Amino acid sequence: MTQVVWIDSRSRVSGSDSSFEIPLRESLHISEETRVRVDKCSFVDSFLTTDGGRYLYFYPPGDGIAYITIPEGAYTGPSLAAAIQLASGRSTVYNAQTNSITHELASASQQWLSDADLAVATGAFPPGASRDNPRSLNQVLGDGLNVGTSVTWNFVRMSPYTVLYLRSNTLRCSEHHGPRGTHNILCSLPLTRGIGSSVEASSPDGVYYSLAGKQSIRTIDIQLTDIMGRAVNLRGRPLALQLMFD
Repeated sequence: MTQVVWIDSRSRVSGSDSSFEIPLRESLHISEETRVRVDKCSFVDSFLTTDGGRYLYFYPPGDGIAYITIPEGAYTGPSLAAAIQLASGRSTVYNAQTNSITHELASASQQWLSDADLAVATGAFPPGASRDNPRSLNQVLGDGLNVGTSVTWNFVRMSPYTVLYLRSNTLRCSEHHGPRGTHNILCSLPLTRGIGSSVEASSPDGVYYSLAGKQSIRTIDIQLTDIMGRAVNLRGRPLALQLMFD
């Protein structure tokens, strides 16, 4: 028999709109044959350009790392170039024809650092950042090329995410293999319309996923995350979805 559970983050008992728990009035009994699908998952794209990170890193004079901080905001190509120039005090130009940004470096030895460089870097990171999570602006800027005393990011984008993942540790799916080897992803949600737009997604038509093991549950946890499993910031906008159990 098909059972349906409607979930809205505004009814949560703990957490935020993107990471929360919902209590059930009655126990939901899951057998080894129970399957689940996601329908009518919806939220508002409220993500700023800087949500994935606000720091740009460079080699400083001597050892370690140096960084600049970009103010939080939703940017266009020209306004992002202007913000980098203001924060660094060095010329930064956006090229609309190629959608690229070129930034002048302090010297040829003080080059821009990619996330791969930062994974092995030494020195002090900003508060809340680390080698494993540098909170850099690189996912927006993309691959950069250091040439002489400048770095060029050849194709920039203003959204920090291209796809998000709906997860639940309670409803782990035995046949799911997430991008980082996890089994808790219920649905992927591509972001295609830009900030302020409504995002809607479902499991593929007619597809149900087998749940892992027997259990009786009274609470369902839900997380809306990036590829690394970090909950995103919905800025007070609700997340709603429908779970169908078969």
